[in-house]
Amino acid sequence: MSASRHKDIFASDIQWREGSGEGITYARFLTDDTKPSSPAIVLSKFEPGVVVDAHTHDTNYFEYIIAGEQTVGKVTFGIGDVRLVTGGTGYGPIKVGPQGCTVLIVFENGSGAAPVTLPRKKPAQAVA
Repeated sequence: MSASRHKDIFASDIQWREGSGEGITYARFLTDDTKPSSPAIVLSKFEPGVVVDAHTHDTNYFEYIIAGEQTVGKVTFGIGDVRLVTGGTGYGPIKVGPQGCTVLIVFENGSGAAPVTLPRKKPAQAVA
C-alpha cells in the first residue's frame, strides 16, 4: 500500500502462501508495494505440532499471538502475548501447541523479513 492511497483487503481475498515448511501458511503485506524496504506485515498460521528450526531475521520486528500457542526455546507464548525482537537475534526452535498458532508480525524493514536458518549447535564432545 503506497502512502497516497487506501487499500482494504477482506479475509476472503487474502492470498495465503505455503511457508518454509509443511503445516505453515502465511500472507505478506508491504505498507508500500513500491518499496521492498517498507515495513512488512505478515500473518502466519501454523498447524498443531509444527516445529520451526532456530533462525533469525535481518530486521527488528513485533510479533503478536492471535490464536493458539507457541514455545520459543523454553518460553511459551499464548493469545495476546507479544514478542519484540531486535534484528539479528537468534532464537528457537519454535514448537507449536496442540491447537496450532496464528501470529501477526510487523517487520520494520520488509527486505529483512525472510528467516535465516541458524546452524544447529553441535553437542559437546567428551574429553578423554
